[in-house]
Amino acid sequence: MTFTFKNPVRCAALVVVFLLAAARGALTLAQDLAPDPYFSPIADKSTPLMPRVILRNIREDRDGNIWFASFGGPIRYDGKTFTNFTQDAGMAERRIYSLLVDKSGAFWFGSITGGASKYDGKSFTRLTTKEGLSGNDVLWIFEDAEGNVWLATDGGVSRYDGKTLTNYSTKDGLPHNSVYAIAQDRSGKLWFGTQGGITSYDGKTFTNLAGIAGREFTNIRSIVEDKAGNLWFGGESGVYRYDGKTGTMLTAKDGLLDDFVGSMLVDKAGSVWFGHPLDERGGATRYDGKAFTHFTQKQGLPAKTVYCMLEDSDGRIWFGSVGDGASRYDGKTFTNFSTASLPK
Repeated sequence: MTFTFKNPVRCAALVVVFLLAAARGALTLAQDLAPDPYFSPIADKSTPLMPRVILRNIREDRDGNIWFASFGGPIRYDGKTFTNFTQDAGMAERRIYSLLVDKSGAFWFGSITGGASKYDGKSFTRLTTKEGLSGNDVLWIFEDAEGNVWLATDGGVSRYDGKTLTNYSTKDGLPHNSVYAIAQDRSGKLWFGTQGGITSYDGKTFTNLAGIAGREFTNIRSIVEDKAGNLWFGGESGVYRYDGKTGTMLTAKDGLLDDFVGSMLVDKAGSVWFGHPLDERGGATRYDGKAFTHFTQKQGLPAKTVYCMLEDSDGRIWFGSVGDGASRYDGKTFTNFSTASLPK
């Protein structure tokens, strides 16, 4: 179904956010709707340390600022100071889940219950179910090679070409309407990670990837393509590496810190990083093509959990945690940023 969007909502302030949630199948979206139990508002919106908050996603803007999405609102780090933005700045919804900085430099913000907003530097354009969006819980935002913006929601996925919204759901071939991750491979094919598994879209047809390693592989939270063209799919029961014809399932038995992989990135050196969000065996794993290296509190991370990751323009890896702020790794040393680390 296609909708034409005619009435942008204009606001006066810039707000930016991010994504990524990872959770066991038992951790439902309904639980995510609750207020962030870690967040404590601060009188001074700019501080040298990050507020205690669950981080959902991390992105870098064109000016090198690092942005963190959370249910306490987006937080910007300019290299010296963390600034926490709230609804007072013009946000329609405080609970931010996903973020995109598109090719034009515009910011896209995905929220829980509030749909998505685009800020072009002058005004906000808001997309919700009223305008035709497939769902108001926006879990991931992705821009394809042609400049279309895809919004993964709890009700399917929507494609926005700048004027119209086109929605896709299980009726069109998605394995599940809860969509968590989107990526595009070098051939131009789009891939979607859903609660019900993996599917690809060639512009006409959805093709579900079934029978992975002879097991059910669902709750797919992250998708990346490595430098060799292999696709990696991270979910609650491990990582599936797919070369386009065959694949290999990797779990803790093969070297991962934990089976559950909620986030991934491919760094400039070609290594693949995996974020593990669970307390039992949380942290991060790096795979350089030969060996797995684990990063936990023993190595310097501030928390047991890694919800999200980013490699910045200087090649440093950022990690977002549950309630213990963010950490930056320069290849040798971890630098932690959080009020949670202050003496009580």
